[in-house]
Amino acid sequence: MAWTASGFFVATHIDQWDDTALSVDLTSEVDLKAAFYGSSVTPDFGAAAPAYNAGVWASGQSSGAGYTAGGIAVTGTTLAIASGSMKFDADNFSIPNSTITAEGYLLYDDSTQDRAVLAVWFGGPESTQDGTFLVTHDAAGIAALDLTP
Repeated sequence: MAWTASGFFVATHIDQWDDTALSVDLTSEVDLKAAFYGSSVTPDFGAAAPAYNAGVWASGQSSGAGYTAGGIAVTGTTLAIASGSMKFDADNFSIPNSTITAEGYLLYDDSTQDRAVLAVWFGGPESTQDGTFLVTHDAAGIAALDLTP
């Protein structure tokens, strides 16, 4: 198997709303991280407690010049209402002077035992060679959760 889609991790969202009270803050400018992974990862959006550096995310992280394991800080985060959906967005990501290959990234909250929130697939491997690895998010946002019946 391999990456084939982007998505939210179901258990993380259930734990936000049940008595677990997970308390992931998608607007945090401190706790959200994006860790980049290669083609060997197959996201399991139905995992019981998905987390950075655990389960399928325990291996396959990108490595190379300019990139530090654990990923980069996610900044400029916003949550908004958009036609009955909750829209999540953040600033574009930039890793200057890097030599890495990644097929996507795992967005996780390092204040909640590294709990995984969502995974974004690039559609295939992307690489840099002594350049800037740039992720430009869709103008509509990183992800939306449709909350209308």
